[in-house]
Amino acid sequence: MRKILKYLTLSLVIVFFMCSCSESAEEIIPEYIDGISDSNLDGMTVNWGFSMSRYQEGVDNVFGYIPGTVFADTALERKKQIESDYNCKISVDNDSSSYVIADKLTASLASGSRLYDIATCDTSVLRNLVRGNGYLFGLSSLLNVSNTDKFGTPNMLQTMLWKDDLYGVVPFAWPDLLYTTTGHLFAVNENLVSQLGQTDPREYVEKQTWNWDKLEEVLALYTHEDAGRTVYGMQCHDAYFAMNMFLSNGVAFSTYEDGEVVCGAYTEPGKVALERARDIYKVTCKDYIYPDSHTNDGSYLVNGDVVMYVTGTGGIIGTQESLMYKMDNIGILPFPQGPNATPGIYPSYYEQITYATCIPVNATDFGAAALVLDAMFEPFEGLETKDDIAQYMADQIFFDIRDAQIFIDSIEYTEYGFFWEGGRSVIESACSADTPISTLLESNRDKYNQLVEDYLVPHYQGRLAVYGE
Repeated sequence: MRKILKYLTLSLVIVFFMCSCSESAEEIIPEYIDGISDSNLDGMTVNWGFSMSRYQEGVDNVFGYIPGTVFADTALERKKQIESDYNCKISVDNDSSSYVIADKLTASLASGSRLYDIATCDTSVLRNLVRGNGYLFGLSSLLNVSNTDKFGTPNMLQTMLWKDDLYGVVPFAWPDLLYTTTGHLFAVNENLVSQLGQTDPREYVEKQTWNWDKLEEVLALYTHEDAGRTVYGMQCHDAYFAMNMFLSNGVAFSTYEDGEVVCGAYTEPGKVALERARDIYKVTCKDYIYPDSHTNDGSYLVNGDVVMYVTGTGGIIGTQESLMYKMDNIGILPFPQGPNATPGIYPSYYEQITYATCIPVNATDFGAAALVLDAMFEPFEGLETKDDIAQYMADQIFFDIRDAQIFIDSIEYTEYGFFWEGGRSVIESACSADTPISTLLESNRDKYNQLVEDYLVPHYQGRLAVYGE
């Protein structure tokens, strides 16, 4: 098991000094922030509601980090520096539930009372405020949202792009927080692979031979008998398998082409991916997949009942109960590529983003709120780039730099599948239903057309307004 540096206090290990916040306040007021001309906030209190990741509910937190850890202490030091530079107080309401902050915010907006100047919570509930006609400030005039390394990529922010603006950003430059809320990856028991005399599967990714055919090959090679029991090549929930196979063929849930929204499931590469997913899961590799694939606690991988386990990123590094803290040699793989994929690009998807951050319209001073948010979300010193973060994760969390790079890439190419709106229902049923794929798609065409009209068109309107693409 790894001893994680982030779970040691600053006094025992290292001190991260603040980056841009250590400059004079006058020097770091971004030119694009409207509504504030003076860095002196005259002692005002900026109230920030911040909810913990759903993977760590019930755990105290400091801006999403566990108290007493390097990153928690660093965030607190940054808070103090901002308070000093801007002559203000930042009052943080940290809650261990993903939904309490959103519920409090919604109640304050409904009653017209002031509560939060900034709120960070789960997009599964924040999305309703984004679409609520005037509950949140549009952020494209308050923050430099084109800085996607700091505030998130358009795909990462899909839930918060609506009609004419962007209504939420994420602390994209902060390590760990976003890596527990996206994607599905293979966690591989590298000890079992070695005992079987097989190639480290990371090499397939490096050589760009990690494709659908190779997956079928290794599933057969990894499945074996051990002391009277069958050790299976893979454990994977059928819906997760269908969803990720779909994306692995260079298909997106939706695209905007020549002024029209195109649903990926209705493209030829999408149909090919769903057909192949069903064939692997229910026919060619059925005997190599653990039969109880709906149990999602990772225990089969830990106990050596399976060689590979497909799980969300939060199941791998989300908490001290995650796989990285239970096993002594895990490898990480993306989903293998289909024939239509761009070599080396391994996409993922998310159902919700925990640390979506917004400024409500009842904020005391939206300019001051934007100033504090902008300064707070600067990268931590020494971890300013993706390479810095990958090296940190390789040194302190994973067993191989390649695993860290795969993790970061899964965030880079993630997208929202409009899960809460029903946009994935056909795709995720591909490996569980017996109905022909073409029939499934045709029978749901009206549903998808309605999804496009109700949600996808307003999303792309917002995306075009903010990013021009």
